[in-house]
Amino acid sequence: MTVQLPPFPVDDSTLDLLSAALDPRAHGDPDAKSSSVWDLLKLMSEMGGSDTTAVAEQVSEGIVVMRDPHYHDHDVLKALIAEVRRLRVELAKGAPA
Repeated sequence: MTVQLPPFPVDDSTLDLLSAALDPRAHGDPDAKSSSVWDLLKLMSEMGGSDTTAVAEQVSEGIVVMRDPHYHDHDVLKALIAEVRRLRVELAKGAPA
């Protein structure tokens, strides 16, 4: 069964997680060199119901098509852009965000 993921969430808790994931040293390792954004996106995909290990098709050696959708960095950017635009409309109306 294929899953449809909702738009990437932009609530405060998710934004806090995303902010921490962007900073490789946020997890207490002063020598960390890479972020954990991909790990967070995988976790969010799994929480959305995706089986992040389910392969639909092996195209060729090392290239597979996954059965379920996963969140990607573009999904995060789209969600943040939509939220900024929503807030701008609210501000233009004079309503509290």
